[in-house]
Amino acid sequence: MIPDVRVATGFYTNWDSFIKVDEKVLDWIKKGGKAKPKTGQVVLDSLEEALYTLEEALRYGGKEFLISKEVYDELNSFFSSRERRLGGNGCNMGRTLYELGLNPLVSYPCRPVKLMLKSPDFKVACKDGFRTPKQANRVEDPEYDHLIFEFKEDQQKEIYVSGRHILSWDLMSFYGMFDEDFFVYAFNQKYTDILIFGYAHLLLPSHKEKTREIADRLEEGRRPKVHFEFGQGSEESLRYAMKIFADKQCTDSWGLNEKECVQYFFAESEKLEDLEESVLEAIKKYGLNRICVHTPNFAFSIFRRGDPRREMEALRRGCLITAALTMGGIKENLVSGINLPKTEVEAKTEKIEAGYTLCLVPAYSNPNPKVLTGLGDAFSAVQAVISLA
Repeated sequence: MIPDVRVATGFYTNWDSFIKVDEKVLDWIKKGGKAKPKTGQVVLDSLEEALYTLEEALRYGGKEFLISKEVYDELNSFFSSRERRLGGNGCNMGRTLYELGLNPLVSYPCRPVKLMLKSPDFKVACKDGFRTPKQANRVEDPEYDHLIFEFKEDQQKEIYVSGRHILSWDLMSFYGMFDEDFFVYAFNQKYTDILIFGYAHLLLPSHKEKTREIADRLEEGRRPKVHFEFGQGSEESLRYAMKIFADKQCTDSWGLNEKECVQYFFAESEKLEDLEESVLEAIKKYGLNRICVHTPNFAFSIFRRGDPRREMEALRRGCLITAALTMGGIKENLVSGINLPKTEVEAKTEKIEAGYTLCLVPAYSNPNPKVLTGLGDAFSAVQAVISLA
């Protein structure tokens, strides 16, 4: 299914708490007071601001916002009964690859007992080598929790899109608390062939300099191939990471979705032609070899060096495995996922400019998804492993 390579995924594993936007929650959103966040505001400081973003999410699609401890406490009291699952970029990516037969090294900066006992038997880095999460727990470590509101399109209820909206209070991610033992192995080609990570969108701007630690380590010795995945949250911190990684030329591939193309690459719209144009300009501006974009309707990559056949395989497999995940799980739905309809986008490979190639594939369409969270992480992990192997 995918290459047998040594993969490390990071940088965070945490709890995700899921809140289904049913009629009761929808009524709470509609009736609650609203306050539009200020332009450039990084952390939502009031429940009114959080409710404003939730109402917008039901109209235009979900995003990810950082919230204050006070807002988290209010939401936590409102939704005390909710489902909790393992989450975080590193865990979501690692779990996808684990289900596909690899044994990834996954980053755990905090290792509380309940979280570690719930984890699959990934590799976890310790000072004396690798262990399983169950063997590497630390009783004194804190737990962190991301609140995820999931909703399905129902225009009669004034829900115009399907998706999820994330409100995160997480000092581990905000302050850039890294898994130092993970870094020892994940940043060294002796132990790792491909490193896949996302983190910068959760860093508070006051801690954005933590990115330099990552870039400096990637410059040391023989690094593995590296894929960096974007996210929405702190735009200032992610833009800073883009600049540092580009200046030091220490990443091989970047990944993002259509909304992030508009936000970070200044695409004029989420239309395919505008996304392609913005990515081509970005790959030249930042001196990258490859950028990959995933959307609900299609996925494409633009690259300078590489095998177009491998790129097409990376995109197709990424879309299929993401589709299987929307059906409730990867392993049990791979075969049935193939039978889902594809969107009306024509697959193609073409030279778009001297030295640059575009590969494009349609996505699978699932009108009744069971899973809405972690899809971008699943796609990014699969396509990165196949493309960079």
